[in-house]
Amino acid sequence: MTAPTSAGDPPARGAARTEPARGAARTEPARGLSIRMTTPTPDRTAPEPLIRVTEVTRDYPRPRTSLLKRAPVVHALRGVSLDVRPGERFGIVGESGCGKSTLLRIIAGLDRPTAGQVVVDGQEISRLPERRLRFLREELQLVFQDPMSSLDPRMRVRDIIAEPLVVQGHPASGARVRELLDAVGLPADSGDRYPHQFSGGQRQRISLARALAPSPKILVADEPVSALDVSVRAQVLNLISDLVDDLELTLVFVSHDLSVVKHVCDTVAVMHAGRIVETGTTGEVYATPQHPYTRRLVAAIPTLPRALAGATTRDLLKGALE
Repeated sequence: MTAPTSAGDPPARGAARTEPARGAARTEPARGLSIRMTTPTPDRTAPEPLIRVTEVTRDYPRPRTSLLKRAPVVHALRGVSLDVRPGERFGIVGESGCGKSTLLRIIAGLDRPTAGQVVVDGQEISRLPERRLRFLREELQLVFQDPMSSLDPRMRVRDIIAEPLVVQGHPASGARVRELLDAVGLPADSGDRYPHQFSGGQRQRISLARALAPSPKILVADEPVSALDVSVRAQVLNLISDLVDDLELTLVFVSHDLSVVKHVCDTVAVMHAGRIVETGTTGEVYATPQHPYTRRLVAAIPTLPRALAGATTRDLLKGALE
């Protein structure tokens, strides 16, 4: 006769272990947080990630304030991992200071991680010297937050757009510049003017044209519309979306505005305090956010019904926590 066992007893010796089915969700012990912890079934036909970030940390030492104490350290990134596949629109969202721009700079080879690994198009870049990053400068281009500060005010627009081609040793023809101006919706005579003669939205279009000049595989955009008027944000976002589709680019898009990421991206990673707290398809993360921080972000997205109801920020955050 077999003695009854409780759910917490260990299995009897010789008994078969029951393994979870492949692709089934792993059940984690509840600790106050509900984080999506699914194990996807491996897809043998899926392409290798174009960008792979593995356990990346970035620490910045601050000046010492005492001879008796160690210099304080700012932990900008804490063990960040993510994969971006070819053709994917990958959004990184989070509040100011969460580390998203630092992560972007490391992916672009403009900064080095304290620990961890970054692989772009099959090559590990985090320890390469600058002279061996030429391939990255051709395959990956950036669009910065403030177009005016990223454009040389002493250069004409045609020279700004052609500059990446000249630096990389490619011919910079006038036909190529006119083609790029047309692609971003600017007239051909814009090449003879200077950046200060354009509006903010037009300057961001010039930044896009410059980024597309060397025909990159990856377009990295760091808050590309946050410095623009609301009236032109949708136009620039639609332009980015159309260019990514037409040129078959891989997009990495950083923003603090979830509604902007929802408009452009199909996959989103939510960052908080230097960590990625949730990753998933845009539809899943917006419809059923799992992490409390993600729920607060989604609840804070302004909508017309909330505005008409007179909901305050405190009301939105209270509703997200209930």
